[in-house]
Amino acid sequence: MTKTRFWRSAGIGATVAAAGAYLFDPDRGRSRRARLADQTGAALRKAGERIQAQARYQKGVARGLVHDLTKPFQAPVEVDDETLLQKIRSEAVGRWPGSKQDLAIEVTDGAVTVRGQAPLDHAEELIRLIESVDGVRAVADEMSISQVT
Repeated sequence: MTKTRFWRSAGIGATVAAAGAYLFDPDRGRSRRARLADQTGAALRKAGERIQAQARYQKGVARGLVHDLTKPFQAPVEVDDETLLQKIRSEAVGRWPGSKQDLAIEVTDGAVTVRGQAPLDHAEELIRLIESVDGVRAVADEMSISQVT
């Protein structure tokens, strides 16, 4: 046995002996063992919860990928004009940074007409957002462009 191995073995032996003396002390050993068991159990429970949370997240990611991959093959869902108007207000106008007070939107058979006043860059963004809503067939831009940004 080499000197390095001897000292390594001696160090490990001393560590095991110290841990044994600490855990099996006649006065406080029982409470120390109980605390160690509680801490170990808590660490295992937390690790299990983290693993389950990560598994739920990955399951959601997989569902999203499946949805994104199958969406082009699904038949378009026909919605009535009032429902389409509500979708446009929530999905497009809600994310639009421009003023919503002077905005008028009409939907007829999936064709959207937008009236109001907005700066050029905001008007173009609104049209792009409306076109991205599922069910919109065409967008007529009847907005007047203001000089104020």
